[in-house]
Amino acid sequence: MLWGFLYAAGLRPREALAMTWGSVMERVLVVDAAVSAGELRQTKTNRRRTVEIIPALAEDLDRIRPRISECDELLAPGERGQSLDIRNWNRRVFRPACKRAGVRATPYDGRHSFASMLIHAGQRLPYVTAALGHVSATTTLNHYMHLMAAARNAPGVPMAQAVAQARGQLARAGVRPVCAEDNVTVLRASR
Repeated sequence: MLWGFLYAAGLRPREALAMTWGSVMERVLVVDAAVSAGELRQTKTNRRRTVEIIPALAEDLDRIRPRISECDELLAPGERGQSLDIRNWNRRVFRPACKRAGVRATPYDGRHSFASMLIHAGQRLPYVTAALGHVSATTTLNHYMHLMAAARNAPGVPMAQAVAQARGQLARAGVRPVCAEDNVTVLRASR
């Protein structure tokens, strides 16, 4: 679920750790907190924002939604319901998964993928800036201008469609959804 928040909602890793069921609205995630040193704090920019929930992320949320969800229940909790330690998760779960997949990536690459998909979908700079939670468009341009230049002449592909196509390719290759119950059990057992 944590990876889904990074690539499908563009959250910073520490924001993803703070996501609770109370952050999930009908069509958007409310991003107004981050976890740092195990404590809940404000986001990096001290601003609240909303991010659209694309269909693939909605499916993931439906898969993990408990029968009765408390508003303050974390969406990507540790084994005892506490906030995950991002460094520990990266070392024990994310890096080994990347190695098995033959991919070099960091958790922050999910956020960059999200930005890239928005830009290639033809979203305007103010939308991308707001979705990423940047203080100004200058920050967005400093990080993603090279993508904007590349996308200028390419055909736009809606983000939800790009994610659905990628998931379809994975399914045909026999890769199960990350948040499937049997995968959760395997990850926990391997620790």
